[in-house]
Amino acid sequence: MTLFEEYMQAAKGLVVISTAADNQPSSRLMGFAPDPQQPNVWYLVSQPDATKVKELAQNERVAILTLLNENGARIESNQATMAPSEKQWSEVASYFKAPIFSKMHPHPEEEILYQLTIHSARLASYAGNENVTFD
Repeated sequence: MTLFEEYMQAAKGLVVISTAADNQPSSRLMGFAPDPQQPNVWYLVSQPDATKVKELAQNERVAILTLLNENGARIESNQATMAPSEKQWSEVASYFKAPIFSKMHPHPEEEILYQLTIHSARLASYAGNENVTFD
């Protein structure tokens, strides 16, 4: 397991996604599931009428921050993109293992499936930082 994957697991499937549209920043907490073959690719869903859908249609560049664990471990990046996935929900459904996900999204197949691609990130903690690049 890579250091990135360790930090990703520490996030427990939660990430803060920040967008900017019309010069207005916006952040929200979202649940994610990583692609087992590409740890820097995460899948998320959103209601079609959510504000973030309109924001992402204007600008797919996002900043992310995972929640800190007890050691301050977190993934930070402003080098990420988030766009509707070419995959179908049935192709990624098994990736979503967090029990809270099904409570928050009882019908994910009716939502928009997004693919978040992290191009580079900082793995930060109280002990120090390390940068990783994927492209």
